[in-house]
Amino acid sequence: MRLIPLFVALALLTTVGLPLHPDAPAWAWSWWLFAALAALVASPSSTPGHSPASAVRHTLGPAMACLLAACLLNALMGAWHGEGWRTMRQDGKVLLALPIIGLLIAGGRLTDAMAKGAGFSSDDSAARLREAVGWALGLQLVVAMVVALQWPRAWLPATSIPWATAVAMSIAVLAPLALSPDGQASESRAWRAGLALAIVAGLAAVVWSRSRAAWIIMPWLGVLMVALSTRRGRSAVIVSVLSLAAVAAGLWYDSQQPAQVERGVRLLDLLQELQGLDEPDVRTSLGSRWLLWQAGWETLWSHPWTGIGLAERIALVQRVVPPDQLTGVAPLVHVHQQFLNQGVDHGLPGLAAAMLSAAAPFALAWRSGSNLMRWQCFGVGMVHGIGLLFNANMTHGPYAFHLGLTLAAILLMNGRALTPSSRT
Repeated sequence: MRLIPLFVALALLTTVGLPLHPDAPAWAWSWWLFAALAALVASPSSTPGHSPASAVRHTLGPAMACLLAACLLNALMGAWHGEGWRTMRQDGKVLLALPIIGLLIAGGRLTDAMAKGAGFSSDDSAARLREAVGWALGLQLVVAMVVALQWPRAWLPATSIPWATAVAMSIAVLAPLALSPDGQASESRAWRAGLALAIVAGLAAVVWSRSRAAWIIMPWLGVLMVALSTRRGRSAVIVSVLSLAAVAAGLWYDSQQPAQVERGVRLLDLLQELQGLDEPDVRTSLGSRWLLWQAGWETLWSHPWTGIGLAERIALVQRVVPPDQLTGVAPLVHVHQQFLNQGVDHGLPGLAAAMLSAAAPFALAWRSGSNLMRWQCFGVGMVHGIGLLFNANMTHGPYAFHLGLTLAAILLMNGRALTPSSRT
């Protein structure tokens, strides 16, 4: 029995260290699976007072349906093009997280088994697990800040946009807990203050990764601060002033850096690239995307029902953006957008699969058991959706794993609030 807290500790430790790894292979899931299996064996019966299985199914049902449909569409179209199961692995990593955590919450087995192993009551153990998941994600943001400060953008452990967007998803999970006024969250002020400091570290990691798609987390935090404030007018003014100051500081900082392709935090480069979109250049970030999106859109509608398959898509990308035009950058293999990427591969069924995957966090928010859980799901869904618009994030193993992990973390933090009657 006392092994269960150890398994959970190792699972949380892998969560903390995820920003250090270029991929998230099976071992990263293994500690969570070991903890789950040990808890199920140790506590085979449901505990009165926990959310019944029907309530958990009610909460998870729409999100599970979205992900399962995405997996089936990708599997069918992958089989059509002879790609096997490769194209559904990423959706599968997300899909795996929800039933495992849902099963444990439905029976209260993980928290009960932890309580018995550590000598606590079930309620104490549920609170401790919630706090432990919060601290693990908080420490993960600190690790991410250290990584972003120590390594240049091109040397990050994983491709920069998926890496930074995954960090932003962890911020989205913690921010509603840290920003909620007294009376809306059960945690202490000290606990929420610690999460707030971790969020600052995560924001530093996102900014210094220089991955502009992940910056959506900052305006979302402003919206959240206003929405959760008891004095919304005053909060809106403060957020507006801080936003203008942040943009001005970024532009000033960029102007002080030597002229180069990616200057400072890339705000000044963004303005320059927007001015040159009438004649897109494959050597610029926005220019190459614009050309790839145009080619992807035309290809989708020339092969709307089946797409052209993965191999032909790679050939298309490298015709539009030749590798010799990208000095010091690995040859591109996708169209720099998840929706078009799957549309080019598998036609309209692939596009539908990408949209269903993006809808899963919002489907979870629809059936959320509390206001805080809804904000968490909305935040993850918005960061996830914007990330998919600017990069083929789900082709990267770490990103897909992290999306599943953040949704599982939301469920673990809100396990007691999943019944329909407990909604606020």
